[in-house]
Amino acid sequence: MMSERRPWFVTDSGFFDHLSDEEKSVFMRVCPEKGYAAGETIFREGDPADSLHIVAKGRAKLVRYTADGRERILAVVGPDDLIGEAFVREDAAYRVDAVAMTDTVTCPMSRGQFLQMSLQAPGFPLAFAEMLAQNLFRCRDQLTGGYAPIKVRVGQALLDQGQRFGANDAADPDWIELNTELRHEEIAALVGATRVSVSTAVADLRRDGLVEGTRGRYRLFVPGLADLELED
Repeated sequence: MMSERRPWFVTDSGFFDHLSDEEKSVFMRVCPEKGYAAGETIFREGDPADSLHIVAKGRAKLVRYTADGRERILAVVGPDDLIGEAFVREDAAYRVDAVAMTDTVTCPMSRGQFLQMSLQAPGFPLAFAEMLAQNLFRCRDQLTGGYAPIKVRVGQALLDQGQRFGANDAADPDWIELNTELRHEEIAALVGATRVSVSTAVADLRRDGLVEGTRGRYRLFVPGLADLELED
């Protein structure tokens, strides 16, 4: 039973900071869990946006496709992230594909369940609004960063992934260890570049002492990656 497990919302995202223990219990009752295998589609662009999905476990990517069929990754999401926000408007459709990158669990919430949560757990709408604001700020940052050099974009993408999904290096707090499912072609789809240019950028970052490792297992030097934009 869910009550016997460590609640998945005990994370560092801050999403549930505004909920009392009672409100969290209401959420666990209202929001059912649904599992997806790695590679499985959670929802597709154009499907009726009938549910907001709160990611409980695992990682998923939000994808759109270019006119020539190439994948464009808009975001990689993980625990406590919200996807499918279009559900707030009746008769809306999802605007992206959401695909599980790992075995993933989400809690899909219909409009009716959202209203129920809002009545029974008043802190929930505030947490929801704050998460939407964070997503908006992230989108603005991505638009601004789209004009940066490839090395900067790749470095910032790795740093973002590391800070969200990585673990602090026990030996040196300036470093983060990141195990990611993103291959170079997927990082390219995330930053709007080619696979070759991403491979070159990763090699440059490695040469500069900012990144160690390869094939999805990296150590990231946080201060150096954070200062990349100032240097280029």
